[in-house]
Amino acid sequence: MICLALAGLLLLAGCGPDIGRYPVRDGAAQRTIELEGCCETVGEVLAGGGIALGAEDRVLPPLDAPASEDTTIVIDRASEVQVLSAAGEARYRTQQDTLGAFIEEAGLALAASDRLLADGRPLAREAWADAPLPARIAIDSYKTVTVREGEAAQTLRLAGGTVADALREAEIVLGGYDRVSPLPETPVDAGMVIEVVRAAPFVVAADEETIEVRAESGLVSDIVAAAGVALGPLDYTRPAADAAIRPGERVEVVRVTEVVEAQDEPLPYETVYQADASLPLDTVAVVSGGTPGTLRRETRVRYENGVEAGRETSEFVAAAPVNEVIAYGTQIAVRTMDTPEGPVEYWRVVTMQVAAYTPRSAGKQPGEPGYGITASGLPAGKGVVAVDPSVVPFRSQVYVPGYGVAIAGDTGGGVKGRIIDLGYDDDESYVPWRGTVDVYYLTPVPAPDKIRYILP
Repeated sequence: MICLALAGLLLLAGCGPDIGRYPVRDGAAQRTIELEGCCETVGEVLAGGGIALGAEDRVLPPLDAPASEDTTIVIDRASEVQVLSAAGEARYRTQQDTLGAFIEEAGLALAASDRLLADGRPLAREAWADAPLPARIAIDSYKTVTVREGEAAQTLRLAGGTVADALREAEIVLGGYDRVSPLPETPVDAGMVIEVVRAAPFVVAADEETIEVRAESGLVSDIVAAAGVALGPLDYTRPAADAAIRPGERVEVVRVTEVVEAQDEPLPYETVYQADASLPLDTVAVVSGGTPGTLRRETRVRYENGVEAGRETSEFVAAAPVNEVIAYGTQIAVRTMDTPEGPVEYWRVVTMQVAAYTPRSAGKQPGEPGYGITASGLPAGKGVVAVDPSVVPFRSQVYVPGYGVAIAGDTGGGVKGRIIDLGYDDDESYVPWRGTVDVYYLTPVPAPDKIRYILP
């Protein structure tokens, strides 16, 4: 520092090596600069304290004045002014206090048609001389712009500025949801048309609340959005979201929820039979057990604002049943049995309920057409039995212990399933039968496609 560099000479002049303390007021800030040794001038004090000065800044006492610890050094900083004009932007620093003095100092040439805005407000020419110095000056030639608000329109002569400046001059204040086009920060231009769209009042009813809202558009979706109401995926509005309504009208938000009620019912499985040549005839074996399935019935209940509004029922198979598989035997063995009438060959034995009948007990009286004639055309009587053809092959031979060999030659309405009705003549040989009896199917064995392996 200068003061330190001169310390030896100052000592010779009688200045001591003590620390010098120099008070400084820089604008509104007050500080003390402490330096070793003595400083001869104010400029040396400020330089030693690292304080930079602009060309327009003022210092009292002057920079070349002797420095004294008893005298406060006052720095008067120059004010900065931004000037906007057709030539562009310029920045000035000045000690002037009034607008008029600054214009003269800066040499700003304004035509009679120019208008000046001081900090955004238009200022008449006669007020420039005494007006306080602004931070921002806009100079421009007057431009004609039109401001429209609904059916009303104003024509303004502006010397520049922005759309916001034009609105201020037109004394138009925008509300929170009002809109202006172009945007407020857009510079005005000759012939510009500024549109002001006022937000209209609407009422939104949602969640048991009534909300008064202002929106620019009358579209229901825009009104609901302006009210800050969010719609869920099932919610809707009355009127519909794409409808347009008039100011003051009401929009209702309908909250929609859906609840699904489920009920399961069992689905029975089926029994599937499959042939197995390794099993004897009339025997079965379970190959795999069956599992019931599940039929699910769902009812979708719709609620609108907490009130049930509808039901819709659907059903589907939630789990398919698994069928039971049973193997049945197809292995046929021919055997011989001794009977009072001699040996007989048989290939099947079935236990059946037994009864007996005669031509007279068959339902017709002697002399009536068809009396005593069986379904096969054979005369009814001993040796002809009535069977269910789905159980005993029709016209085949059977053996019934205690009755003998007979032909399955007759049927009857009461002979269904495992029932055999033994035929007798109309004489005293008739024997009533009750209970069950084993019926032997005699050879020859029918062709495989004629055998009913699973009997009713």
